[in-house]
Amino acid sequence: MKKTIIPFAGMFTAVIAVPLLSRISSLNALPETSPADFLASMPYWKIYLFNTERILIQPSSTFFVYFLGIIMIAAGIYFLVSRDNKKSRYLWGIGLVLWGISAIAAGTSYQAFGYELKCRGRDICLFTSDFELVYMLLTAYSINYLAAATGYTSLGESGRGRLIIFAVADSIIYTFYLLTGAIIPVRFLISYFGFITFIGPNFILMFILNIRHYLKFRDRLNKRLIGIWIGFLVVNAGYFIALFSGFPSFLFDNYGIWFNENDVLHVLLILWTVQIFAFLRKSLKDL
Repeated sequence: MKKTIIPFAGMFTAVIAVPLLSRISSLNALPETSPADFLASMPYWKIYLFNTERILIQPSSTFFVYFLGIIMIAAGIYFLVSRDNKKSRYLWGIGLVLWGISAIAAGTSYQAFGYELKCRGRDICLFTSDFELVYMLLTAYSINYLAAATGYTSLGESGRGRLIIFAVADSIIYTFYLLTGAIIPVRFLISYFGFITFIGPNFILMFILNIRHYLKFRDRLNKRLIGIWIGFLVVNAGYFIALFSGFPSFLFDNYGIWFNENDVLHVLLILWTVQIFAFLRKSLKDL
């Protein structure tokens, strides 16, 4: 029981501590953007919550990211319910649930209520918000749960122990990495690119371990895990192609169609979650 409670207690403490200790309110958006200019760059709705007018930005994008969060949580719950004492299913289940919650936290700030969190009552909008810090923190924990699961699908007992230690240590180090960026504050450490720089190698590690095990044993599970990480590479390639192509801006400026690089990412992640469920629903098991 203690082994189960301790990591959740640690994650809960970090999720509370990072926003409480952060000093991100001193960081303005770059380039500096006024609330009026912020709203002029995207679609938005005026809504009423508790008899107060609020701004909901990017309604279609909000739908995509919240839907992503919901189906990730649903997939995670499925693996937890069907785990049958298999550690790999348990760890994948927790990882997907955390990733789904982080997607909802991200959507609340990058989409949905980004204006309320970063712009309302200010002359210049903020660079980020506490919801975005929580998003990166939970996603990092999620990925390390998947890394720990790789120990049960692609490694022997001794290698499994080392990988679990790595996943725990990596989560702790990232917590202090993000906390440092939030307290000082340092833009890069609390940015999405700072997150990818730190966490990206974890995906490469899982990919390598799956490939190594498959080449040795030609097993179906690791073949499918390789397919999942190839799918994830396609997801990220799609995001960066959309980001640097300028096509989303062209669509909005010329045709009034809002479908930006984050929408590309979230739609592809939805399809990737479906791939995970299809590939691992029956085949995910411990060595």
